[in-house]
Amino acid sequence: MKPGIKDFHAFASGRFRKAIRESYEKYLILSEADLQAYAWSLVVDFFREHDPTGLRFRVLNKPYCKDLRIHPDLAIFKRGKPWVLFELKERRKLSARSAKNEWKRLVRAREHLRPKRAYLVYVARYGQSKVLHGPKGKGARYFFELPVILEDSWTRERVEAWEPEFKRWSKFVNSSHRRKQVRP
Repeated sequence: MKPGIKDFHAFASGRFRKAIRESYEKYLILSEADLQAYAWSLVVDFFREHDPTGLRFRVLNKPYCKDLRIHPDLAIFKRGKPWVLFELKERRKLSARSAKNEWKRLVRAREHLRPKRAYLVYVARYGQSKVLHGPKGKGARYFFELPVILEDSWTRERVEAWEPEFKRWSKFVNSSHRRKQVRP
């Protein structure tokens, strides 16, 4: 089966989001770089299932788009042309201002690169399901938010109980190498 844009969208909004959330819950995603690596792996696996020869699709991690002078976090090329772009964010809570800036970048990329879709995927502990509200204007059938918010599936208390372990792993300190305090 050759995947179309609707098949890919079903994957991105379904299996992809679920796998990202489960990895975040298990402390496998601790930074934006982890999110990018994990997202790349999931997308590559999707295309291996549907395009085993690897001739139609190519998934690139941080390609430089010279005309725009930007690096989308992930870009999927179909027959050598941009097909889907991803911007990824890992934050405690994504602000509307940050999301709007990413939306503007992706809409600008559409005007030059002409991909079929663009996704803003953000992983956060707290916040609303979607940050951007109202009409999407130029990006109505092109731009999609894929929020992965722990507070959507967990209670606030459970998220607060999860956070200390997340912080411990994301800023790991080896206890055996701590400096010993010297007493005067």
